[in-house]
Amino acid sequence: MSDFIKSVVEEVMKPYSKPKVNPVNGAPNLSPPRSQPGLKSGIPGINRPNYQKEKMNKRIAVNHADSSKAANPHPNVRRQTVSLSSPKPSAKEKIAQLQTLSLVQGKQRVSAETKPRRNARESQLIGQTPEGVKVWLFSDLHPTLEGSFQRELKTASIGVVTSEKCTPGQLFLLNDLLREFPSLKYCLSWDKNSGQYFSLELYEKDYELLLDALKSFFKKLSQKSFKTITAYKEKSPSPWLTKQLGLNSSIGGVAVIEGIDYYSGILLLDRHMKKSTAEHINFLIEKKYVLLHGQFDDVSRITDQLCKEFDRIK
Repeated sequence: MSDFIKSVVEEVMKPYSKPKVNPVNGAPNLSPPRSQPGLKSGIPGINRPNYQKEKMNKRIAVNHADSSKAANPHPNVRRQTVSLSSPKPSAKEKIAQLQTLSLVQGKQRVSAETKPRRNARESQLIGQTPEGVKVWLFSDLHPTLEGSFQRELKTASIGVVTSEKCTPGQLFLLNDLLREFPSLKYCLSWDKNSGQYFSLELYEKDYELLLDALKSFFKKLSQKSFKTITAYKEKSPSPWLTKQLGLNSSIGGVAVIEGIDYYSGILLLDRHMKKSTAEHINFLIEKKYVLLHGQFDDVSRITDQLCKEFDRIK
């Protein structure tokens, strides 16, 4: 019996003879360890797992996860990837980072190319009439607004003329303007039935020339007449004008009587043709005007006669 007790005492005291090595970072373990879990003790048939030791080793393995990479001589051994010293950012911190990034990107979008040049001229409204005609001059337009027009801009300035209604007289006046200023380029929206607004964009590299053209055009558009109707005549009209009016470009003259409604136009033509049976009249009756075309002398004379007849019947 005494030999059995002696062997038990020797087996229990054996762990204190040498410090154990930590399997995670290689540091000596100074606390008195007992038998490792799952290992057989010196006493046959007796297994003594140390649960407290097992939990402590797990905590040490997590706390020293980052340092184990340098100390571990076996790089193929998988280690813990969770870092306790660098917690993941909260949702509020992520939003703050996103806002900061957006502000930085917003500042980067403002480049020298989108800034207006120094001493840029101010855009202006040339004038407007009670009838709804407006004329603008946009000078040294800001680069971010260049795509706001009907055509791609290739000039620093652009003129715009608009009206609440379309009239054929606008075409006659524009025809004269293009003859007076041949370097002008334009973009026109016009509807003979006045189904849309009159819109004209004028492009010219010469700022002063564009300003003069706009003032001249506005002056003609704003001239008020106390008469109910207005007549426009054109000798040898340009192909552009005849095309806009839907006529053959080979005609010698064209005229329009503006302000006559459809049935009044029928009345005037009926009276004139009954009186002058030998005359041949080329005409077109529209909703708000009457168009005449042919030899210029005949067109001019008949236009004057129809205007006088209208004054008598109104």
